[in-house]
Amino acid sequence: MDRRSTGATVRSWLGMVACVVALVVPAGPATSGEATLYRDTWGVPHVYADTEAAGYYALGYAQAEDRLEDIYLAIREATGQMAEVKGKGALENDYLMRLFHNDTLHAKYLETAPKHVQDAIRGFAAGVRAYCAEHPDEAAAVKIEIADWHPLAVGRAMILRWPIGTMMGDLRNSPEPVKPAMGSNQWAVSPKRSADGRAILLSDPHLTWEGMAVLYESRLHAGAMHTNGYSLIGTPMMAIGHNERTGWALTTGGPDTSDVYRIEIRNEPRLEYLYDGVWKPIEEGEFTFKVKDAEPVRATFRYTHLGPVISGIDLEKKVAYVGASPYTEQVGLYEQFYAMGMAKDVAEVNAALERHQYNEQNVMSADCNGTIAYVRNGATPVRPEGFDFKRPLDGTTSKTAWTKLHPQAELVTIVNPEQGYMQNCNISPVNMMVGSPLVPEKYPPHVYNTTWDQNNPRGRRTIELLHNDASVTSDEAKDYALDIHDRLARSWQGELRRASEADPSWTADAEMKKAVEVALAWDGDYLPDARGAALLKFWRLKCGEKLDLAPLHNDGRLDDATRAEAKKLFRATIDEMTQKYGRWDIPWGEAHVVGRGGRYFPAPGADFDKGNKDANFSETLMDVRSVEDPTKPGRFVANSGSMAVILMFFGPDGVESFTCTPWGQSGHADSPHYVDQAEKLYSRREMKNTWWKKADLLEHVESQKTFRWPGK
Repeated sequence: MDRRSTGATVRSWLGMVACVVALVVPAGPATSGEATLYRDTWGVPHVYADTEAAGYYALGYAQAEDRLEDIYLAIREATGQMAEVKGKGALENDYLMRLFHNDTLHAKYLETAPKHVQDAIRGFAAGVRAYCAEHPDEAAAVKIEIADWHPLAVGRAMILRWPIGTMMGDLRNSPEPVKPAMGSNQWAVSPKRSADGRAILLSDPHLTWEGMAVLYESRLHAGAMHTNGYSLIGTPMMAIGHNERTGWALTTGGPDTSDVYRIEIRNEPRLEYLYDGVWKPIEEGEFTFKVKDAEPVRATFRYTHLGPVISGIDLEKKVAYVGASPYTEQVGLYEQFYAMGMAKDVAEVNAALERHQYNEQNVMSADCNGTIAYVRNGATPVRPEGFDFKRPLDGTTSKTAWTKLHPQAELVTIVNPEQGYMQNCNISPVNMMVGSPLVPEKYPPHVYNTTWDQNNPRGRRTIELLHNDASVTSDEAKDYALDIHDRLARSWQGELRRASEADPSWTADAEMKKAVEVALAWDGDYLPDARGAALLKFWRLKCGEKLDLAPLHNDGRLDDATRAEAKKLFRATIDEMTQKYGRWDIPWGEAHVVGRGGRYFPAPGADFDKGNKDANFSETLMDVRSVEDPTKPGRFVANSGSMAVILMFFGPDGVESFTCTPWGQSGHADSPHYVDQAEKLYSRREMKNTWWKKADLLEHVESQKTFRWPGK
């Protein structure tokens, strides 16, 4: 039996076991103290510590115990060293991380950072190293030495995805807006619309379930710091969640924070660029990347005072392109997270946000005073008028340059909307609530900045639920958070009904008649036992591939010729499902599953589209996107979507919260917490209590460890 199996066995039959763990001493000073790491019956860590440093040490140890391989990979991705273990396919990201100094900025910063930052970051890194020292052979294929500053690099690497993505969009100068790969849900309800008078806040990021975007659930009570929610793997920074009095939720969307400049260059004899009539030198150098199963790769980097060169150098046309962003040199992300963790109310959360270390995001917050608030947040430059900042700008003149940022008061914000609710599921502020006062005419275009994010099925569905419920109960809030209704189901069922009514002979065949009846009887909810849902999905995908569905959106129905073709495709869908599954009326959860490592359970929810998106894009609020299993055709395994749901209730007595994740706390296949949440929560659309109060936790403890942090 290996050490993971042994650990699992000890937890299961010994219960609470106290042990003092040997410490790895970090570089630099910290504050001494004792920390206790409890794990609840879901394996989620709850840390209680005398000091912040001791608490973060225990949190680092816990995160490594659960997900050491992911920590190693996150650090490699953040510092531009992934190609060493993943090969040439990782070189582009490695280059960008180094181009934006993510491998160098943080070591210098940490030496002079505020003491509370040094204590927390060094404590966390030391906790990870302590676990590594005890298990030197774990994840050996991707292992990397853990430096104190690495957690800062991981946090900033995630932040950089947004400004870099904006720059690349400007560089492409694409006429079509590009939707980011990351979506999410958030909504808030004020006390005047909640049944028990508490403010309610939901955060539900829709990310891939593997890679840097994976989040880690934990509870921390360390000194004066009390946080509960989700952080990035490899960092102690609580990205979404709450403290003792207030909480925050994030979704992708926000102001235009970054630009691209077209510079004029020459190489006579050194590489230079023209700016305000003066030729300035371009700083040049070379990165060297280790590459798995290949020789090292060398790549040139170039910098100007505007920012790094993000394109090739075209000496024939004498042009290059430079990326410019306020995030290029920023290192204060943890200081902002710390301020948010210490915030006593929404006003203090928003004050922390004004540090502008977060990437562009929709940030929603709530507190125990009953306040709810929203800010379309980001470090947003004040642009000179008269230029199109969605395209590469003239980089030869200071006339296009920006020198300061918009204060938060000039961004899109609202506190306690009159409607008593709001949502932003990656949509325009004008669609956040019925009668939204956040209209684009009030703001500069680069501040309002809606392109791909006008509206979507999730936003429309959330408005339906919240606007029509004047007294939201806690059970209703949970149902709304994990809603699996398809708004387009009725439209497509209408097409089936019209087809059968217009041509009774079409359903003369008993099997066809039964299939239509089953499809029409489905209530539109993607429950695991729902019959007809899979049949309609596979039919719709065929129609989206073969037919022009625009009339279904524009006129509410297909034209006769298109409907005739759709009828043929319905018949083909029945035949193909019968061949693949043995029958066409399989329940949704027989074809769609959630789990990993060969252990799968029926999955609720959906996210699919084909063809015209307005007519044929279905994504439920509990967003579950699946891919077909290449080892078992016909089985669709969930791999992205809702993955770190936290529902928070804020009242005079404090905060109550509930969470749901798709797999389990541990990344070890032999752990009892590898897929327990997939089986017992996610598959069943249920949430677990976070047991935020210690008295509640102590009734659900599976194990505990005690750490002594010497502080030097």
